[in-house]
This record gives sequence, C-alpha cells and structure tokens, in this order.
Amino acid sequence: MTVLILCFLLVAFPERALEGAGMGLDICLRAVIPSLLPFMLVSSMAVRSGWGERLGRLMSLVLKPVFGIGPSSAMCLMTGLLGGYPCGARAVAQCVDSGTMSVKTAERTLAYCNNSGPLFIIGTAGAAVYGSTKIGVELYICHIIGALAAALVFGRTKDNAPAPMPVKNKIRLGALAGEAARDSGIAIMSVSAMVITFSAIIAALELSRFPLLTAVLEVSRGVKELGMLGVRGLPLAAACLSWGGLSVHFQTEAVCGGISKKYYYVGKLVSSLTSGLAMFACVKLTEGGII
Repeated sequence: MTVLILCFLLVAFPERALEGAGMGLDICLRAVIPSLLPFMLVSSMAVRSGWGERLGRLMSLVLKPVFGIGPSSAMCLMTGLLGGYPCGARAVAQCVDSGTMSVKTAERTLAYCNNSGPLFIIGTAGAAVYGSTKIGVELYICHIIGALAAALVFGRTKDNAPAPMPVKNKIRLGALAGEAARDSGIAIMSVSAMVITFSAIIAALELSRFPLLTAVLEVSRGVKELGMLGVRGLPLAAACLSWGGLSVHFQTEAVCGGISKKYYYVGKLVSSLTSGLAMFACVKLTEGGII
C-alpha cells in the first residue's frame, strides 16, 4: 500500500518530483559520491586484504578496555566515522562474509558503527550550510561522542572475539582494486538511488517547509533545510546527522542483507540523543563566551 501511495504522489506531482530528483542528483554529485566512494573502495580493499583486521587490532588496544570493542568492530567503527553512511554497515557485512566477525557481534556492532563522515559533516554541513568550518568540526566531535555513547551500551559482548581468519591465496593489488571498485560502484549507485528517490518524494509532498521531518527522512537534504534555522537549529542538525534518516536506514538494509537490526535502531536513538545534547551544550557554552 505504501509503495502505491508513493507512486501516486510521483505521478500526481511530476514537476515537483522532477525538481526534487534534480536536487537529489546534485547532492549526490557534489557531496555523496565524492565523500563516500573513496572510503568505500579503500575499506573494501582493507577487509579483503586482511589489513583492516590488523589495523582494528591496534585500535582495539585503546577501545576494548573502555568500550569492549574487538578488532573487527573497531575497524568498522573507524570506517563509519571516516567514510560516512553506509560505509560502516557495509564493512560489518564484509567482515561477516570474510569470516572475521560473527553474526552475533555484527548485530551489536551495527548499533554504533554506521555514522556520517567528516567530509560531509565538516565540508557540507559546516562550511556549505552554516558557513563555518568551526561549526562543522563541532558537529563532527558531537557526532563521534554520540557514536561512542552507543558503543558504550552495545560494545561489550561475550562473542566479541573475531572468528578464525579463513585461509586465502594472495591477491594481486590490481585484482584487489578491481573487485573493490566493482563492489563500491554497485554500492554507491544504491546509495545515490535512495537519495534521489527520497528527494523526489520530499519535493512532491512539499516537506521542505518542515525541515526536521525532511531530515528524519533524508539527512543530506534535511541538514540543508535545517540550516535555515541558524545556530538554534544546530542541536537538531547534530541529532539528525546521528539518526541518519529513513533513506540511510534503507541503504543499511540493502548492504547488510540478513543481519538482524534488533540493536541498530536503539543504537541510533542513543547516538542521536547524545550528539544532540552535546551540541546543545556546545551552543550554550559558545553563547556564554566560554568557548
């Protein structure tokens, strides 16, 4: 029924839908693809080559005592915080496929590893929307705090040790890069399709008049709309960046296959509330001249 309603809206308001789809395409070309594709490719190569697991072991030396995060989960958290949506979720799925993470650990890791990246938060949300790189850095720090809060809740598990590494033949760099590029290209097409479709729906329903609702549905478009609220909209922007939006959740479902999301949405809520409160405190401190 929902699909039929959406189809009707796109047919009933074709001009609005086309305009919205064009805006979505522009967002993909200017922000989504440049910020996601390189990290998708590199993270895919890291998982396939085994270097991601080695890097994760180094990170887990710091993260495991406090958050209980094992090597594979640490690598996925880093991938999400550097690459952006849905790189962290995609890294989890690849770890499960490669045998370096159990399904049980993957379910909990999803709760905190799927995050927005610095290129989008600092470059697009901060510099482009709010006209300030400083605000972008503050948003990103709050975003990290939110992710770590969710990790504090879901990081510890009795099954957090990675499964034995499967025996693999050495893969040449060219072949490794080619496979990673192919998989990343397919993934980025899926992400872009979601962004464009949701932008068309938002335009057809004229939801841009409701920036918070827009951000809950599609975070890239929503953050731009929230920018019209000025500084007072920053806590909402921080919360929405951590929530990700319905578009991101659909992307996560697409890249994660059959991995259960029973912890994922609770983790996103924890992250969203924490980052929103952190940004609210940051705004108040700034207004008071403390920072």
